[in-house]
Amino acid sequence: MHNYSVIIPHHDIPSLLQRCLNSIPPHDDLQVIVVDDNSLPQAVDFDHFPGMERPDVEVVFDKQGGGAGHARNVGLERADGKWLIFADADDFFAPDFYETISSFVDSESDLILFMADSVDSDTGEPSDRHLVLNENVRRAFSGEQTAQQASLSMPTPWCRMVRRSFVMERGVRYDETMVANDLMFAVKATCWARRVEASDKVLYTVTSRRGSLWDNQRRSSQNFLCRLDAYIRRNKFYEDYPYAEKKAMMLYLLDARRYGFGTVLCTLWMLVRSGTLFSGMGTLWKIMSNHLRWR
Repeated sequence: MHNYSVIIPHHDIPSLLQRCLNSIPPHDDLQVIVVDDNSLPQAVDFDHFPGMERPDVEVVFDKQGGGAGHARNVGLERADGKWLIFADADDFFAPDFYETISSFVDSESDLILFMADSVDSDTGEPSDRHLVLNENVRRAFSGEQTAQQASLSMPTPWCRMVRRSFVMERGVRYDETMVANDLMFAVKATCWARRVEASDKVLYTVTSRRGSLWDNQRRSSQNFLCRLDAYIRRNKFYEDYPYAEKKAMMLYLLDARRYGFGTVLCTLWMLVRSGTLFSGMGTLWKIMSNHLRWR
């Protein structure tokens, strides 16, 4: 049994996966699981797959093609670490990654939230994908909000260390959808955790990359509607957690316009059918009040 299991889903980006693996130093108490999600032979040399030369890396070739959520669930079933750490193959860890996580190995928390950096994957130029997370972690440290609220501000798979026994006991799993598959995992893990703490250490560098899943979510009508479904489920889940700030679902009608009238109608139908059209109005009022205050 290891202290840490790092789970990395992968599809068709072996050079970036290698960069991610290079940022993880070999340690006896660290298990690395790479789950390849049915990569194409035109993109990947399976005889020289990244990580296969390292004894601490287990590579799983999954041919189901179920997306990153399915791949993470496959990794979960193989993990034996006390703590779970998730990474995307096109991101990488901070230089003092191991020292940072080892300082929390005996923590009594179920979830530990860290800070991040972000860069453009191709140029290395600074990006802004980490700013919301870091600002909320800073607010948690100053006492302006709780660590749970900070974690829910940006519910992603990365920048978290989650106790494996807690995940297995509560049955927390990733949605096996092509987009937004990580949302409910982070939400449930945060809300169900007996204790959440935040660290001011930078654990991870998230990247911006043309053609990435994150990028495609913003460009496809189908992905937009899949993401909408996930946020509908999140808002309904939040009804039992008053401290969690719901998303103003009506704003999705405005976002849907970029995809055409048909997507607007579908969005309206989904919101009405789920009873969430007016969900998050308090958040909308807060946005409007802040806007008026700074005009």
